[in-house]
Amino acid sequence: MHFIYREIQMFSLTGIAMTAVLCDLWTERIPNAVISVGLAMGLVYQLYAEGIVGVILFLGGVMLPVLLFGILYFFRMMGAGDIKLLCVAGGFLGPAGVFSCIVRSVFAAAVISMVILYRNRTLESRLVYFWKYVTDYSATKRWKPYMDGVDEKAKFCFSVPVLIGILSGLL
Repeated sequence: MHFIYREIQMFSLTGIAMTAVLCDLWTERIPNAVISVGLAMGLVYQLYAEGIVGVILFLGGVMLPVLLFGILYFFRMMGAGDIKLLCVAGGFLGPAGVFSCIVRSVFAAAVISMVILYRNRTLESRLVYFWKYVTDYSATKRWKPYMDGVDEKAKFCFSVPVLIGILSGLL
């Protein structure tokens, strides 16, 4: 019976994640409606598969991305939609599963980032920008969004690595 639960879990999560990625690529936003449906589906899945313990797994899985990436959102190094998409994944996968998904997603993002840096020949300027941002914040304690003034070619949708992290968990 657990085989069927796993199939339902991955089919549902993949569908939600693919929808989020398409929206993100087209509009640079992940609609809250997609996130809400994903969270509801994750909770129903956990209740169905694990019973009342599923609620604990759901909550733990939803909270872990917020705890790990909240600081990146604060500095606007990562979008809220990307974190919410990871929360949806956590709702389906639980804390341990979403942690593995996060590791795979960050690895995929690093590879994509390196390709972008190589293609644009901007590694040195990005490192200088990051160092200047950190030293300015350390000296002034004044917050400013990290991505202000960043070339559009340097940006990418983190939802894509999240989808890669989800899909690579199927293997």
